[in-house]
Amino acid sequence: MTTTDIEKAEPEGTGGEEAGTDIVPAAGGAVFTPARTALLEPDDDPQAEALRTRLLLPLLLPIMSAVAIAFYAINLSRALLAGGSTTALVIASVLTLSVLGGAAWISSQPNLSTGALAVLLVALLGLIGAAGLTTIGAAQGDHGGGEEAAGGYTPPKGPPDTSFEVDALPTLKFNLQDFPTTAGINEIVYVGKGGTHTLVFAESEFRGFKLAVNGEETDRGKVELEPGTYTIYCDVPGHRAAGMEATVTVGNAVSQ
Repeated sequence: MTTTDIEKAEPEGTGGEEAGTDIVPAAGGAVFTPARTALLEPDDDPQAEALRTRLLLPLLLPIMSAVAIAFYAINLSRALLAGGSTTALVIASVLTLSVLGGAAWISSQPNLSTGALAVLLVALLGLIGAAGLTTIGAAQGDHGGGEEAAGGYTPPKGPPDTSFEVDALPTLKFNLQDFPTTAGINEIVYVGKGGTHTLVFAESEFRGFKLAVNGEETDRGKVELEPGTYTIYCDVPGHRAAGMEATVTVGNAVSQ
């Protein structure tokens, strides 16, 4: 092939350069310049760039992510605990739909800047934090009987007239199917024999009374019982259905 053939093989107007490598000015004479992303673009100072990319970012990003996740989980759990079963379900449903909708909207916005994403994340964490702070008092509660039980239950004043013991067995049973006692102020001594268990009354007048044991712990609380029959059970999910339920039969103290 001659020199003339090589010259003819080159595209016209390229001057020997590859096609498509020229920068073509936009309309009006302006030249498009890619936007500089501060987080990803190299720094002018190589030493500062190495410090940021090899030390600061790998160290700070996992720590900041863990703190954000812990903050989110703690405050969300406070809001769910304070709301009760129905309200907690509503909160969880709304939050799940909001997260899914927000993720779908973000994916449909490819040009959304990093700053806008950061603002959305901070706003979400701020909303969850505000919900957790406003419900912190309602989310706390003493699940033991003792001097003050959970849910606003007020134990009777004065010493107990009698007491009886209830054992929480690891077989998801109480030690008896019926606990006889006498009318008056009763102290219930709840003794754990293995596992995590609670003791609550099915009757509405004792709503909020709750004893709880874990392992071989012992909890106790006072209730004032009139003659009749009451139902106690463990409200840990699945335990009552497995048979952790019994009756308390209260007789007249005078007749005994």
